[in-house]
Amino acid sequence: MIVLAKKDYYEILGVSRDASTDDVKKAYKELVKKWHPDLHPDNKSEAEQKFKEIHEAYEVLSDPQKRTQYDRFGYVGQPQENVYGTQQGNPFNQQDLFGGFEDIFSVFFGQGRTAEENQTRNIRGEDIYVTVQIETKDVLYGTEKEVEYTRYETCQTCHGTGAKDGNAFKTCPKCHGTGVVRVQQRTFFGVMSTQTTCDMCGGSGKIITEKCPVCGGRGRVTAKKKIKVRIPAGVEDGGRLRISNGGHAGENAGPYGDLFVILRVKEIPGIKREGRDAYSEVTIDFAQATLGTEIEIDGLEGKETLSIPAGTQPNTILKLRGKGFPYPNGGARGDHIVKVNVLIPKRISKEQEELLRKYADLAHTGVNEKKHGFFR
Repeated sequence: MIVLAKKDYYEILGVSRDASTDDVKKAYKELVKKWHPDLHPDNKSEAEQKFKEIHEAYEVLSDPQKRTQYDRFGYVGQPQENVYGTQQGNPFNQQDLFGGFEDIFSVFFGQGRTAEENQTRNIRGEDIYVTVQIETKDVLYGTEKEVEYTRYETCQTCHGTGAKDGNAFKTCPKCHGTGVVRVQQRTFFGVMSTQTTCDMCGGSGKIITEKCPVCGGRGRVTAKKKIKVRIPAGVEDGGRLRISNGGHAGENAGPYGDLFVILRVKEIPGIKREGRDAYSEVTIDFAQATLGTEIEIDGLEGKETLSIPAGTQPNTILKLRGKGFPYPNGGARGDHIVKVNVLIPKRISKEQEELLRKYADLAHTGVNEKKHGFFR
């Protein structure tokens, strides 16, 4: 029986399989804050791995099409050709399936990978994650930030080979340049032959005779990198931007990884964001609610004037239209939604009490007169 291990993206984000897109986004934001590598200097490698898994899970579960494919087949990607040669949405990859039996076939039939297949492959570089702090106003209009970080770059002296001048090699004496070694074993079927990757040269078929003096044979050197990143309007806290080839250089002259810029938006105290709308609360007194007034509140771009209509009731919702956040892909801004709380004082002065009693008497008299037809 063959068991294909796969990541459970729902478990990684800690959400149920019927979680809404908003639930997925909320869980993602919380985990990004918790597992950012900068917050785990003593165990950064584990945090980076966890961070990557969180991003991978979010990319799938936040996309309806990818999520549907994942729920159905347990993988995301192009459908693979199955062992019968027909195209279908099947999580089993033909190459991986037969690759799993390769060692068994080589034992019984003396076959295996060719020397070319066992050559050391170029390995893609690791991704890099950096955090950039931006202000709320940057979300409204977009901005440009300079990002500085350190990464591995391909050694230009040896072109990533690790050898002096890029050609200080000799043929591996163990595999004689084939990259593989053949081992014979006596079994009850007879003498069986297997071949494995050469452990002396790592499958490259050659050994460095003199290391590059610049990179010390590693093929990569550390360098400081400084780039300008354009941050579009409408981005959210926890969002990320991907800069292709901005990560570490690969091993054996492999391609560069990517740079991911994680955005942290500094919130304005008392204002929360939900989609493209801003939310806040304001408290007024009984007189302001009854008579109506205009007050100043904190908005996304400074002070804003909010009109309170006469007769405003507790928990009334008022809107400052067009004063919210923009869509990430452009378009009209949302609204600033304000919940109005009416403060009922616990203690009042003697004079205030007398005035309120007069108001109550007048209000009561007016109600009775209207009830008995005194007002036509």
